[in-house]
Amino acid sequence: MKKRLSFLFQEGLREKPNGVFFVIFTIISVSLSVFELWLGSVGNMSPYAYAVVFLTGILPVSFITTRFSKTSTPVLVVIDYILGFLVMGAGLHFILKMDVLLSRISGVDPLSLLDIISGIIILVAVLELTRRTLGFGLTLILLVGLGYTFFGHYIGGTFGHRLITIDHFIEEMVFTTNGIYGAPVQVAATYAFLFIMFGHFFQKAGAGQFIFDICAAFMGKKVGGLAKVAVASAGIFGSISGSPSSDVATTGSINIPMMKKRGYSPVFAGAVEAAAATGGTILPPIMGSVAFLMAEFTGIRYVDIAVASVLSAILYYLGIYFQVHFRSLKLNLVGLPENEIPRFSTTFKYGFYYILPVIALVWAMLSGFTPSLAACIGIAVTFLLSFVRRSTWITWRHIIDIFTDIVYSIAPLTVACATAGVIIGVINLTGMAGKMTSLIFTMTGGNLLLSLIVSAVICVILGMGMPTASVYVLVAALVSPALIQLGMDVLPTHLFLLFFSALSAITPPVGVAAFTASGIANANPIAIGFQASKLAFVGFLIPFMFVFQPSLLLQGSIVEIVFTAITAVIGVYALAAGYENYLFNSLNVWKRIALIFAGIAMIYPGLIINIAAGTVIIAIVINDYLTKKKNVVINSQVIEFE
Repeated sequence: MKKRLSFLFQEGLREKPNGVFFVIFTIISVSLSVFELWLGSVGNMSPYAYAVVFLTGILPVSFITTRFSKTSTPVLVVIDYILGFLVMGAGLHFILKMDVLLSRISGVDPLSLLDIISGIIILVAVLELTRRTLGFGLTLILLVGLGYTFFGHYIGGTFGHRLITIDHFIEEMVFTTNGIYGAPVQVAATYAFLFIMFGHFFQKAGAGQFIFDICAAFMGKKVGGLAKVAVASAGIFGSISGSPSSDVATTGSINIPMMKKRGYSPVFAGAVEAAAATGGTILPPIMGSVAFLMAEFTGIRYVDIAVASVLSAILYYLGIYFQVHFRSLKLNLVGLPENEIPRFSTTFKYGFYYILPVIALVWAMLSGFTPSLAACIGIAVTFLLSFVRRSTWITWRHIIDIFTDIVYSIAPLTVACATAGVIIGVINLTGMAGKMTSLIFTMTGGNLLLSLIVSAVICVILGMGMPTASVYVLVAALVSPALIQLGMDVLPTHLFLLFFSALSAITPPVGVAAFTASGIANANPIAIGFQASKLAFVGFLIPFMFVFQPSLLLQGSIVEIVFTAITAVIGVYALAAGYENYLFNSLNVWKRIALIFAGIAMIYPGLIINIAAGTVIIAIVINDYLTKKKNVVINSQVIEFE
C-alpha cells in the first residue's frame, strides 16, 4: 500500500516524447516560440489573453514531457497523453471564447457549464503538474491553501474567513487575472521566456566558449585559477538563465569535473558551482526572471532594481572569489598550466563581437524599451552575429532545437508560476496576507530585526525544492506587507525577499542547485549545500545591512556610496579569510574570530565603527604577513618561527 501511494510524494520522470508525440511537441514548441517573438516585438494582446494562449501550449507539453511517476507503465503514458489533450481542449475553449471572457463582468455575468468544466480541468491539471514537476512540497502548500479556502469559514477568530463557494473560487482562479493567469504566469509568458530564449541563442552562437575562455585568460594563471573561472562563468550564465539548477547543469558539467581533477574535493567543487550559479539571480544586468516579477509586483522600474543590486551582487561574488583564493592557497592549488590558458588577445580578437548582444540588450532597457522588446533585440543581434563564422551558424535545424529546448526547460517554471498564482489568489480571497502580518507581529513583537530574521527563515523554508521565482512570489504576497507596515521602503523590502528566495536554492536541507551539483560531483547534496551556504555568506549578510544602510543599494551621495563600497570590500576580504582560516598562514582562533567580527563591522557603513574594524584588520594582516616573512630556508627545509 505504501509503495502504491509513494507516487504522491514524488516527482514524475521528465523526458522528451518519442515518435508522433515528439512531432506534436515540436509543433507546439515552434508555434509557441514564434508567438512569443511576435508578442515581444510587435504584438499587442491583453495580459489575460496571452497568458491563456501561453498556458494552452505549456500545460499539454508538461503532461507529455513529465510522466505520472518515475516508473510509468504504458497505460499511464496513454493517460498522460489523454490529459494533455483534455487540458489543451479546455485552453482552446478559452481562446475561442476570448472576446466574451474579456468583456464579461466578474461576479455578474454567469458562466456556462462548459466554462465551469474547462475551469475545473485547468485547475486539476495545475495541481497534478505541480506534483509531477515540483514534488510534494509545493503541492502540499497548494493543498493546504485549497483546504483553508473551502473550510476556513469553520475557523473562529482571526484566522477565520467568510464562506467561499466552489463557483466563486473557480471564477476567481481561472476567469480573472487573480489566479492562474495572474502576474507570475504573465511574466513567464513574456520576460522569462524571451530571456531564456536569448540565453539559448547566445550559447548556440558560441558565446559560451568565448565567456569561458575570457574568464580563463583573466584568471587561469592565478592561484586556484580553475575554481575562479568557474565562479565567473557560472555567475554570468546564471544571470542569463535565471535558474540556478539549470545553470549548474549547464556550466557545472564542465566546471565541476575540471575542479575535481585539479585537486578540489567533490563537495567544494560542487559548492563553488552551486553558489556561483545561485548568485546569477541577483547579478545585473539580466538577473534572470525574478527581477521582472519584482518590477510587476512593486511598480519599480527594472532598471532601478538592477542598479540597486549592483554593489550587493559584486560583494556576493567577491565573497566566493576570496574564499576560493584562500582555500587554494591553503591547499597549494596553483593556476592552470600555461598551455591550457587561452591567450586573451587571441580570444578577444576572434570573439569580441559576442559582447555586442549584451550591449544591445542593456542599451535597449536603458533607452526605455520594454524588457520583452529588449530581449528580442538581443536575440536578433545574436542570431545575425552567429554568421560571422561558419562553425557558429544558427541554422533552421538549430532554431527548432532551441525552440524545443526552451519550451521543455520552461515548463516546470511555468507550472510553478501557475501554482503561485493560485496561492496568491487564495491569499487574496481569504485575507491571509493581513493575518500573516498579524502572526509575524505576534512572533516578533514588532521588532524589525526579528521580523527580518523570521522573513528570511520563511523564504528558506518555502524555497525547499521550489524555483526561485515561485518562492519570491509567495513571500512577496505573504511577508512584504508586514515588513512595509514596519516602516521599510518597498525597494529594500522586496530586494531582501528576492535575495533570500535566491539563496534558498543552496540552503540545506533541500537546495535545488546543491542537489543538481551533487549529481555531477558525486557528493552528498547536504554537504554541498552547507559548503555553498558558507561560500555565499555575503548573500545572507548583505540584505540585513542594506535594510538599515541604503548606501549599499547605491542610494545616497557619491561620497557615501564610494566609502561604503571600499569598506564593504575590505570587510568581505576579512570575512573570507576568517571563514577559510587562512590569510598568509593558517590563523589561530583569536585572529580568526577577530577577522570575522571586524569584517562584519566593515560591511556596515559607519565612520567610527569602520575605522576601529579597519585598524583591527590591518593589524592582523601585517602581523600574519610578517610571520610568513620570518620563514627562512635552511638546508632546503622551511623552518617557521612562532
